[in-house]
Amino acid sequence: MTTTPVFKKQDFQQQLNDLRVNEGYDFAGVALYEHHNSSAPIKWHYVSGNTNQRYKMIILRKGRGLAGMVMKTGKRMIIDDVASSLSPEDKIKYPILIAEDLTAMVAIPLCYNNQVYGVLLLGQRDGKALPDYETLDIHGKLWTFSEEM
Repeated sequence: MTTTPVFKKQDFQQQLNDLRVNEGYDFAGVALYEHHNSSAPIKWHYVSGNTNQRYKMIILRKGRGLAGMVMKTGKRMIIDDVASSLSPEDKIKYPILIAEDLTAMVAIPLCYNNQVYGVLLLGQRDGKALPDYETLDIHGKLWTFSEEM
């Protein structure tokens, strides 16, 4: 029995590109469980506005790192000024911030059928302020994901 993917890779990538540009962010990334299993590692599968390929080497677990914490709690995580909010030791816990040189970010849980499947990370570089993230609604912008379980 074969399973059909829930979304087409190219469609999802285009939606992520559009979301990043339309909302005014420098970087966007989607982290998902590696094997559609909540005990599997979490990896950054789709990115837009990236400056390098280092995100591909980042492997996280639920409850660890930026994506892992958001997937565990099911709640947004916002850091509007990385330099003043995180010590150098804390930054190491969030390798995507270092890899992409992000200075501000908002991480949003990606929910479907009352379950967290992944995380959307939107970030800024060069000290730019976050766009109006409080009114950001991802419903209908990334496949069928929403923020609520």
